[in-house]
Amino acid sequence: MLYIMLICSLIMLWLDFRAIMLTVGDKQAQVRRWIIYVLWFFDAMPFISWALTTKLLWEDNPMWMNDVSLWIGYIYLITVIARAPLMLSLAYLRRWWWHGLTLLLGVVAIYSFIYGMITTRTDYEVRHVMLRSERLPRAFDGYRIVQISDLQYGTMIRPDQEMEHIVDICNNQRADLVAFTGDLINIRREEITPSIMAQMRRLHARDGVVAVTGNHDRGVYIRDTISITTASTTAAVIDIMRAAGWNVLDDDSAYISRGGDSISVTGISFSPILQEERHSSSLPDIGITKAYNGVDARTFNITLSHMPQLWDNILEESPADLTLAGHVHSMEIKLPIGKRGLSPAQLLYKRWSGLYEKHGRWLYINDGIAAAMFPMRLGARPEITIIELYSE
Repeated sequence: MLYIMLICSLIMLWLDFRAIMLTVGDKQAQVRRWIIYVLWFFDAMPFISWALTTKLLWEDNPMWMNDVSLWIGYIYLITVIARAPLMLSLAYLRRWWWHGLTLLLGVVAIYSFIYGMITTRTDYEVRHVMLRSERLPRAFDGYRIVQISDLQYGTMIRPDQEMEHIVDICNNQRADLVAFTGDLINIRREEITPSIMAQMRRLHARDGVVAVTGNHDRGVYIRDTISITTASTTAAVIDIMRAAGWNVLDDDSAYISRGGDSISVTGISFSPILQEERHSSSLPDIGITKAYNGVDARTFNITLSHMPQLWDNILEESPADLTLAGHVHSMEIKLPIGKRGLSPAQLLYKRWSGLYEKHGRWLYINDGIAAAMFPMRLGARPEITIIELYSE
């Protein structure tokens, strides 16, 4: 990441210098110099701040550093990325209409960034999905599941109010089951304050809340992994969810009964083996079969897996009928083009958002709640999914 920031900074430093030197005359040399200094400050701001705070001044990354990093990145988008096309045209193109076009593009970008932060970031989309299966017992006809994913509390601007709103939406659905598919925290377990814990306890459904862990829940983004190990962070996050009354399925399964009929729910915990492969399309074998020990293959099965890439393994090694996943967030950018939308996530992931079906078995990828890279979402609204199951 540091090298990417450095390259971006160097490119913009050169573009700004060339553009201003060509557009501001020698008679305004002092003005020209100060304009370049100001632009250079914003160009280098993410690189300098990230290098200082994460490499030189602090051994660890405290909670406030995450907030500062998010906002520095956001300011960089508005002050640098949005004007990059204009500076490129001023530096190398002489046609006035190119300048006008790139200026308009920059204005649209700034508007989109601001709208994505003020409105889209908390404009929760309640998405309804209806599925039919002959394997579902008739006693479960109309079974309602609320899926939420990737809360990552450390990325919320007003976590107490935002979580209260999310819980209200979920509880109003009168679900039979709430399924949380990982990433409760962003960096540190301290993100779970007493008020957040109170909101977690409010979340309810007839058959309770089931949950699994995600890659952020391992605490891998804490640099001080000597005194704060990934194992201790994972254990703490699991304890927090269980203290809130959530049933954490840590590579195991549970049964839900209606009269004499049952369905099974299995949770696949995020494996440390997958950390370096978390954005890869093909994954190593992590031995998911242990999570299904004792599960009758004749029962309808719902599987929770943070990473959707595991679906190929799940199809081959398990009886799962419906797999619920998160993790991708649609990379928090989705344009309303085509059936599923258009997102940079398509470049990294084979399956990245929404419903997928194969041989009568389904995968649903929830777009998550968090705005993890920047405090905004561009088109990819935070999602709460309602899945209704019907027997054929």
